[in-house]
Amino acid sequence: MRILHVIQELGPGGAEHVVRRLCSASVAGGDAVAVASAGPVLAPPGVVWAPLPMVGRRPERVLSASWRLLGFARQWRPDVIHAHNPGMAVVTALTTGRGSAWPSAVTLHGVPPAADVATARLLRWAGLPVITCGEGVAQALREHGFNPRTTVNNGVSPPPPAADAAALRVEWGLAPELPLVVAAGRLVAQKRHDLAVAAAAHLPSTAWVIVGEGPLRPALECQIEALGLSSRVRLAGARPDVRALLGAADVVVQPSDWEGLPLVVLEAMSAARPVVASNSRGLRELLHDGVDGHLVPAGDARALATGVAGILGDDDLARRLGDAAAARVEQEFSETAMVGAYQALWRTLAPRARHR
Repeated sequence: MRILHVIQELGPGGAEHVVRRLCSASVAGGDAVAVASAGPVLAPPGVVWAPLPMVGRRPERVLSASWRLLGFARQWRPDVIHAHNPGMAVVTALTTGRGSAWPSAVTLHGVPPAADVATARLLRWAGLPVITCGEGVAQALREHGFNPRTTVNNGVSPPPPAADAAALRVEWGLAPELPLVVAAGRLVAQKRHDLAVAAAAHLPSTAWVIVGEGPLRPALECQIEALGLSSRVRLAGARPDVRALLGAADVVVQPSDWEGLPLVVLEAMSAARPVVASNSRGLRELLHDGVDGHLVPAGDARALATGVAGILGDDDLARRLGDAAAARVEQEFSETAMVGAYQALWRTLAPRARHR
């Protein structure tokens, strides 16, 4: 089968990671795979790249992107074109005549709640089968009168060995006796890392590390300095070993305002780490409060700190939450299940395609 993914960028984000895992699995299975996106691109080996203009919030660029995609599709001749998120759904719908010229679909990986109405409108116009990455995303669409075709939960592979926590404390210059609280993700407003920093101020006997990079790094650095937390809060930047770092944490926090189905949380759960997260869309559908994680009111740094303190002060609770989380990921959110569901979908969309 020949599969063409269309995504605005193929950088370090969660949706992009899912696309890379789907690409790698398809290549390993003998399929031909291409990705159309703006550059620069972090594509896996064996994947053909087709450059597209950055559309972003520039509607006037949609036609240009669609024209370029059409030229590549005519040359490369995919069996299935799979778009990711609303903007690329529109580009793909224009390219394919709303799926009439090529079998096509779109995955919605999550949008801000303020964009729900516009997203439902765009997807309805695009006319492509819509797959959601998690139940929170599906519920948001249904609340606005749009029923997705199906949900394919994001999935993760088994965890790598945890990093050496003592060595990490030495690397980061943190006191060896302090429990380690870790957050990970792009440094953007949605992730609310400012709440993690503020929560650290309420817990003086803890060390906090935020893994990731993004435009809010200078603001977070200023916040850390202003609160006098420079000795025990670290911005670790982007790290290729983020999963091993999560495995070394005593607690993982995710204080986001909203999510789709966050891979960072799934990765922490798979490593049997207790997670404290905001009770916001995409997280409240994932975590069962008090069973396999702990939910706190969104936007409340003191509540986040209280949730972390409760787990750090109760080893049995931490162990119970972590073990239940790991078991649930293995049962419901495996990467193998995710890949298999997408491959079955593509076979349904293009039943006459050659399958190796």
